[in-house]
Formats: sequence, structure tokens, C-alpha cells
Amino acid sequence: MLLLRVGVHPTPQEHHYRNTPASSSSLSCLRPASSSSSSSSSSSSSSSTPSSSSSVVFPERRNRFIQKRRRGHRRAVSSSSSSSFGGSVVAAASESRERRDEMMSSNVFLECLNESTKFVVSATAMLFLLFHPTVETCWCLLGSIVNSVNGKLLKRVLNHSRPNGAKKVDPGMPSSHATSLSYLSWYAALAFAFEPNAFGLATHVTRAFAISVVSLGAFLAYLRVKLGFHTWPQVLVGYGLGSSTASLWIVFGKSYLLRHLARRPEDLKNLHACLVVAIGLFALSTITWVKELVASYASKRKTSTE
Repeated sequence: MLLLRVGVHPTPQEHHYRNTPASSSSLSCLRPASSSSSSSSSSSSSSSTPSSSSSVVFPERRNRFIQKRRRGHRRAVSSSSSSSFGGSVVAAASESRERRDEMMSSNVFLECLNESTKFVVSATAMLFLLFHPTVETCWCLLGSIVNSVNGKLLKRVLNHSRPNGAKKVDPGMPSSHATSLSYLSWYAALAFAFEPNAFGLATHVTRAFAISVVSLGAFLAYLRVKLGFHTWPQVLVGYGLGSSTASLWIVFGKSYLLRHLARRPEDLKNLHACLVVAIGLFALSTITWVKELVASYASKRKTSTE
């Protein structure tokens, strides 16, 4: 009866042991003797559990702390690298912007130089005619106008288009600028070659002047390619046409015209009449240049305001 009562109704001491989370050693008194070895082994394992759990918990915390520090270091490194990359990108962008501004300013200067070339050359030729009205000057200017007319006619016959993106749509073969500039520069150089002491100058001065004039004419012709108005073949053909015309014209003038006018001075008026007609035609071309310049300036101003 006592055993049944204990099995059915546990004593307060047994109830305490069952509801309290105690170790296996505390419950060993309620276990049979045959299980003493197992209880002792369980007690030893339970006694070693706190130490092992403590040895597991603290390394896990330490590992988590180390991982957090590593993640923070990686974020700092990535942020610093991204900031340095962003700074390099900004520096590269500012440098490219500065280069673009420099290129734009240089292109603006070259465009102004290119547009003013024909006006400066024409004004120089007219002033030279006014202050030095000799047969050679009249013959040179008449040849320059004939050379320009030949270039215009050849341009219409070939009907070669300009490069893509050119500001003008008329045919570009040969280049009118290259044709005129090469004629005038080569005629001046050859004139100094025939008369190395012209205007009372020394020979080395006239030679240096001739080389400078030819170099300047070649550079101004190159600007037509640089600014996208013409291709290299168009400029080279124009330069060849102008230089060859200048060579033939000055040789013909020196070998035949001067001798003919020396024999018949009354024919000089015919030369003057031809020159006046040529200057009139050239004035019409100048009016066209002014209209084109005004239209180009108006379009640039409109695009800048927009």
C-alpha cells in the first residue's frame, strides 16, 4: 500500500525533484542502484556541460564580433575606394571639360582667322594696287581673278561634295580658299625670285619674306581641312591649281606681256579695262561673302540664345 501510494501520489519531496530543473545527480536518489554507473556518467556529463557551453558561447560571441568588425572594415574600404573612384571620375570629367573648353576656344580663334582671311587678302591686294599701280601689279591681280573663275568653273564641273558635317553644301572640289591663297603666295614668292632686290630690300630679306608668304598660304589652306570645310584631296587640288596658275601667269607676263607693252604702250589701257571688269566681278563676290558672314553670325547667335 505504501508503494502504491508513493507511485500514485508522490510525496512533496518527489514532487519537488520532478518540477525543479536539477542535474541528474540530484535525482540519483530516486533511481535504482543498477543504474548507478549510468547516473554517474550522466552526472559527469552534466557537470561538464556548463563548462562546454561556456566554452562554446564565448567563442561564438567573439566570432560574431570579429565578423562585425570585418564587415565594418570592408564597408569603410569600399566607401573609401568608391569615394576615391568618384573623386578620380570628377577630376577626369573636369580635366576633359577644360580640354574641351580649350579646344573650343582654339577652334573659335581658327574660325575667325579663316573667315577673315579672304577679306584681309582682298583688302591687301586693293591697297597694293592703289599705292603701287604698276603693270606687274595689274597683271597679278588680273591673274588672281582669272584663277578664281577657273576654280569656280572646275568646282561646278566636278561637283564633288564636301565632307560630312560641313557648314556649306556647295561643291568642294577644288577648294576656293586654297586656290586663291596658293596663287597669291606663289606669285609673290616667284616675283621676289625674279627680282631679289625689289623695293630696295636685301636678298636675304626678300627670300625670308617669300618663304613666310608661302608658309602662311599653306597654313591657311590647311585650316579648310582642320575646320571641316574641305577634304585633303579638295585642298590639294586647289593648292595645285593656284600654284600652277601663278607660275604660268608670271612667266607669261615676264616673257611676253612686258615686251609687248614696251613695243605698244597704247595697249596698256586694254589691261586696265580688263582689270576694272575683273574688280567689278570680284566686288559681287565680296557682297556674297558679307551676306554669308552675316547669316552665319545670326545663326550662331540664335543657337547660343536657345
